[in-house]
Amino acid sequence: MATTYFNEVESDFYRYLTIAGGVNSHSRTNYMAWLKFLSESYPLPPNLSESDIDNIIATEESLRRFRDKYKTPRDMINFKSALRKYRAFLISDFRHQQEETVLAETRKVASDTTIAKTERTAITRARVGQGVFRERLIDFWHGCSISAFSHYDILLASHIKPWRLSDNLQRLDVFNGLLLLPNFDRLFDKGYISFGNDGKIIFSRYLVASDRILLGMDDSIHLLKIEDAHRPYLKFHRENCLMV
Repeated sequence: MATTYFNEVESDFYRYLTIAGGVNSHSRTNYMAWLKFLSESYPLPPNLSESDIDNIIATEESLRRFRDKYKTPRDMINFKSALRKYRAFLISDFRHQQEETVLAETRKVASDTTIAKTERTAITRARVGQGVFRERLIDFWHGCSISAFSHYDILLASHIKPWRLSDNLQRLDVFNGLLLLPNFDRLFDKGYISFGNDGKIIFSRYLVASDRILLGMDDSIHLLKIEDAHRPYLKFHRENCLMV
């Protein structure tokens, strides 16, 4: 398998298709599948050019007759469409734009004189899982929300409904947060896992069985407790953050 840049930006590309790519959910799923297939053979670098795309399609055209799937002329058209959408994502610098949006919102909160200074500080610190928000999560969970692991210096305070999409009350709401080990936190933040209203784990289709085995994760994983106030936030995460 080629070393591929696409593996690094897979969840960001999914988010781009969802937010800015102008495609429906069916097309989004197809684009992801086509690019995952291509990424097994090509690096798909951040400087992908139209010439690179043409070369990939030419190679695929020569190989298509010798495999069991993606072997029709229509598949080659689909590959080219997906690669061009991926290139548009790269050119857009979507990840940087998302970071700038969060920074702008942080500056907005910090300069809002209608909010008390102590509350402004608490809200902005909650963006990076610190301060009052983290303290409330520690008091509520007493350890990792999944494993009960209680070395607090390792655990991360994670918003269920992302900070950038929450209002100021939600940004400090203990029920909008999980206390997680770094691997769980990253998977949750990137949309590879979520949780049902019963607290049971839900895996994205993009975290395949072999990935879950390497991570030591299975369907028995669940949140150690759940309150009614968690459920609207979990519903938001499933509908807006989980890669389906």
